[in-house]
Amino acid sequence: MSLSSNLRDVERDLSDSARQQLPFATSVALNDTGKDLIELNKRHMRRAFHNPTRWTLNAFHFRRATKRRFQIKIQRKFAAARKDYLLRQVEGGPRHKTGLERLLNARLGAGYVVPTKHARKNKHGNVSPGQIQRVLSGLKAQSDAAQNETKASGARKRRSNAARYFSPRAGGRLTPGIYERKGRKAPKKIFAFTDKAPTYRKAFKFYPKMNAAAGRRFPRHFYRALAKAFATRRR
Repeated sequence: MSLSSNLRDVERDLSDSARQQLPFATSVALNDTGKDLIELNKRHMRRAFHNPTRWTLNAFHFRRATKRRFQIKIQRKFAAARKDYLLRQVEGGPRHKTGLERLLNARLGAGYVVPTKHARKNKHGNVSPGQIQRVLSGLKAQSDAAQNETKASGARKRRSNAARYFSPRAGGRLTPGIYERKGRKAPKKIFAFTDKAPTYRKAFKFYPKMNAAAGRRFPRHFYRALAKAFATRRR
């Protein structure tokens, strides 16, 4: 999102003295507006998302205006390939594959990986990184037949109640995904596999809120900056 000033149009109606103060006042007002928009955006995120992470809250910054460039630009700090989820929340539509999905797709042909109600979530509502690491470790052990065959029976017994993770073979009674098994209990599916990209609705009204806030904040900052410029100018 970009915010520009119509300084050139205003200049024509001002005296020489006032015209000299405009570039400085305009750049200050634009940058003060940019600071406001970043903070307002964080507040909007806290209302739109459930307990957003610090990474999410700090995902935006603005390119500052100067006395020669009367424009600020609010933009994401991170490449879309790394954090596609914010763009999906703003624009909706299908998302790209995650790093976990690319890894599992190469190993299992997983397609897209969707957590179920049995997946462990952290306080931000995301799948626990610890569980993801245990899943990857479990799948590696599953694929290592030699390791599985040489485990001592005593070790098996001691770990019988520990969670084990596996992906069933095609054609079995279990549908595609990743399962967790504890002891003799029936396995629970924690991740489902699907060939269709998960699609998101527009949940975060970034552009309307930022444009409306900029329209309110910039005039206020501009008149304040212009008054200060006149008060401190050299006579």
